Amino acid sequence: MELTGLEPRRSDLARGIVIARSKAPLDPDAQDALWAALAAAGITETERRETDDGADLEPQVARQWLAAPWMPPSPAELDTQRAALEAAAATYDLEQIWCVKVETGIDGVAWMEISASSPSSEDDSDEPLLPDEPVEIVDAIFEESEEVLYAAPDAPPPAVEGEASGEDDSDDNDEDEDDDDMLDDISSALESHWRNGVPPLEHSVSFPIERFPEIIDDYDWESFGIAMKLSGPSLPGEESVINAFFALWLSVYQDERTDEFEPFQRADVVHDRRHRAALMWVERFAVPATSSDQVHFLLWIAARINDTLPLAWARFDAVDDAVKSRAVPDDGSEVFVLAGNPFADRFRRHGEEAALAWAVSQNAWSKRELAGMLIEVALEHDPDEPATAVVAERLLRRALSFDPGSDATGYLAIVLVRQGRLPEATQLAKSAARRDVRLLVVGETAEHLPNELSGAIDLLDDETLRATDPEEVADLVSAIARHAPTHLPAILSRLPREISLVPYLYNASFAVERPQALQILRRVLSLPEPKRETGEARTALVMAWNNACIHAHALGDFKLAVELAEGGQPYAPENPYIFHSAACAYASVGQIDRAIAQVEHAIEHGYEHSEKMETDPDLSVLQADPRFGQLFVDWRTRRADLN
Repeated sequence: MELTGLEPRRSDLARGIVIARSKAPLDPDAQDALWAALAAAGITETERRETDDGADLEPQVARQWLAAPWMPPSPAELDTQRAALEAAAATYDLEQIWCVKVETGIDGVAWMEISASSPSSEDDSDEPLLPDEPVEIVDAIFEESEEVLYAAPDAPPPAVEGEASGEDDSDDNDEDEDDDDMLDDISSALESHWRNGVPPLEHSVSFPIERFPEIIDDYDWESFGIAMKLSGPSLPGEESVINAFFALWLSVYQDERTDEFEPFQRADVVHDRRHRAALMWVERFAVPATSSDQVHFLLWIAARINDTLPLAWARFDAVDDAVKSRAVPDDGSEVFVLAGNPFADRFRRHGEEAALAWAVSQNAWSKRELAGMLIEVALEHDPDEPATAVVAERLLRRALSFDPGSDATGYLAIVLVRQGRLPEATQLAKSAARRDVRLLVVGETAEHLPNELSGAIDLLDDETLRATDPEEVADLVSAIARHAPTHLPAILSRLPREISLVPYLYNASFAVERPQALQILRRVLSLPEPKRETGEARTALVMAWNNACIHAHALGDFKLAVELAEGGQPYAPENPYIFHSAACAYASVGQIDRAIAQVEHAIEHGYEHSEKMETDPDLSVLQADPRFGQLFVDWRTRRADLN
């Protein structure tokens, strides 16, 4: 048995992992016995981890690769650990054992102090300058979080989106961008703050690594990670080795001295077992360490993985939505991680023909991986320019020859639409295995060929719309409302009568001009009524009655405003804003008694902006009526009595 890396700790911050490879797979009972023996010797903790209900976090299967946390020994404990490891190797027929440690950690206390003393946002908040999630103008949807295949034990949960609100606009997005800019400025000006010197750094590796050292200058704290493709013989349990290194990587960025310090928002490691690839990434990595330190430490992690599991290829990755959709698919499809693109380098150095010859001749990468490489290069070519669009089309068609089920179909449809070849794009969409290509063609046509949208609208048949996520349907409606508003009634009439559309369509109304917003809201009101217990769907419907009435009134369609005011009466107690809007609608057509009654109802139901009705110019015709003024006298009297 070969033992590597066993040495005493030099710091109380030392933490590590122990990895073993056995000659034959060990069944779950043997694994438990192995870790129990090593735990008794103070080498590790018990390997099997459980949830609160007693279920295993990881399925217990036979493994030849084994990994667990390692507690580096003091000098006095070194011989004891060595003897225990040698005994375990003899008992369980272990071929090799690796011990890997780091002896420092990030200084979260320093970061909190720096953040607290940095320039604050306009609201002069006392909160530390840490980035917040962007806030939508209106959001009545709570998305389900993506499944985390493996996360650090103390990784914070995904943020919950905001609740639905009224028709108030906000500057939250701008303020968040300002906060992000300030954080970038602070980070660029900071030196690294470590508790025991910098962690081990790597500056060169023996395997191909893409986007290095460029990643140092292009570093994006929003999303940072690395993708790796394994080589050598595939042995069961190799995913557990990647998981252990992932946990070791992020453990360096924890600081147990302060609960307020949250170095990242979310972290994940995704395994593509078919292609023996893995993607480790972290989001919103707010730590007091330079990009150089972060990159070189992660490269050190990759190098140590290569010491145990040889790497065929790797690349630093920014994990955007496109990468996530492949790595953590929500449609039941297989996980796919593209851990490098040697085709791109050959394409740039030797040209398209030579690169394609390489792709056809080699067998180290699968057809699906090759298709992914070609797609990436195709996306570097502008689909709006005829010369580059031709190259993109060739690459995408070749990608489809490698993998007909790849994303190349959608990207090819974009190229065809951008080049004005709508009949070809619609035919491609009709023959595509995935129905989302249909929505893509319609959306692209609305934006780039709005006058020809009628030629693509038939792609949105009932089966397609019912099979599409409601949020995607609402996004398409919003795109058509913005770019091809004359076709909005056609798409709205095709929407299925499903309650699930209510909150998404309601939100879509905020991103478009008022006439189109009114059309969308009226479609919302025509959908089946969500029951009170349906949460955001019910909230969105109730708000839709109010906002539709406001839009109709603002557009001068007072007759429609009155109709909407009357239709919204059953929902007004749930949202007293409706009483205010209805009062304006009735006042606009001279129905003074009904308008005053609505003002009275609003006050009775605790409308939070009652005082605004008193001076609302749309209610000025009521001011001459003594009943109107008396309502506010009585309201103030009651408030004074309560106080």
